[in-house]
Amino acid sequence: MFDRRKKILGLVVAAAVAACDDGVGLTNGTATVRGSVETTSQPAPASEGTVARSPSPAPGPEPQTVSVVQVTASGRLAELATASVEADGSFQVSGIPAGRSDLAVVAYADGQAVGSALIHETSRAGGVIVVAPIDYETSVEAGAYAQVKASGEAGSSSELALLVQLRGTSAAAVAASEAEIDAVAAGYVAASSAMTSAYSTVGASLSAATRADVLAQAAIQFAADRHAGASASAAHAAFTEAALAAYTSAGARLEQTVIASAAAASTFDAALFGQTSARTDLVAQAVRLNLEARERLATELTTSAEASLGNAIRAVLAQARLSLALNGLLDLRALVEATADAAAEAAVEAAVAMVASGASAAVESEVRARAEAAVAAARLEARLQSASTAQAAASAVAGYRAAVRAAVDSMISAAGSTSVRADVVADLFIAAGGSAYIR
Repeated sequence: MFDRRKKILGLVVAAAVAACDDGVGLTNGTATVRGSVETTSQPAPASEGTVARSPSPAPGPEPQTVSVVQVTASGRLAELATASVEADGSFQVSGIPAGRSDLAVVAYADGQAVGSALIHETSRAGGVIVVAPIDYETSVEAGAYAQVKASGEAGSSSELALLVQLRGTSAAAVAASEAEIDAVAAGYVAASSAMTSAYSTVGASLSAATRADVLAQAAIQFAADRHAGASASAAHAAFTEAALAAYTSAGARLEQTVIASAAAASTFDAALFGQTSARTDLVAQAVRLNLEARERLATELTTSAEASLGNAIRAVLAQARLSLALNGLLDLRALVEATADAAAEAAVEAAVAMVASGASAAVESEVRARAEAAVAAARLEARLQSASTAQAAASAVAGYRAAVRAAVDSMISAAGSTSVRADVVADLFIAAGGSAYIR
């Protein structure tokens, strides 16, 4: 775990290097890691326990060295190479053996760890790896990932980095507490497990290992963007877009990703509830992932007869995403609930106008009642309210799309003859109502 002092790391280097000799792609060459330290942190007094995971909110002493380490299966850090930090905070670490994965870089001041960042690619002979600037967020991610590895649970550094976006005082507060970093690790494991179970339940085979594979390049690009000077928000936005594209390329339909991401966000929130001071900030990125998946689904289906319904739903989701970006996280639950309400209302009005245009008042009234029932069936957060485990999330989403489709069929039947495609409308209603439950 990331609570090991540098002197401890040195004791495990030889054993870890020997254990990795059967890795894929090993050569006699070495790689180089380049990066910088953006924010460091004051090592904690000895009475407060370990130092690598106990930074204070204020920047601490300037780091003098960095080490590239390998996070072993037990969560321990095996040092591979070390270099000095330049006056401007930049560093270049050479001599990293090729063929190593699960890497991280740790910054030290006076021999004590003051920050860390994950490396999402395997070292290759002659290769140059760039790492995101070391700051509080990257330190939280690195500490949580080491804890995940130590627990033996499934997960990947790329997916953890996707789901954790934490800035400012919240990042500093979480980084300052071993218990909160442990909570992030446990929350991520719960969210990842829920995503795996939900995907499986709705017919997509996207295991944690598959997602790790397809997310790797997006995580590498995220690090490159941050290294090149992109803001954290811009880099995370690009990461989210790339992740959704990666899930699709791996065979998941967008409506399946909507369902799986809602299950993941709900379970992440449940696992973090009462365990961290920054629950809302931590869950917000999972909510963004779900919102964008829903918006993409609505956009994809804004064609032919269903265009008016798709556009109405897309407009609500786009506004919610903008509000989340501009107005911060004062009340994430209220934003999620208000978005669900607005999307439901927009879906009902657009659906009635689409399938009952020119119908009698009686038919329109019946169509409206059934449209409201269909939208209610699509309110996924109601099903996910008690989903605090992967198994519960899977149970919650079982039969969800079938229920929405049946309700849509009923609505279309009440309208009589229509060219509207029930499958498309069902997916659009899922886009409108497929949100997470936030406590």
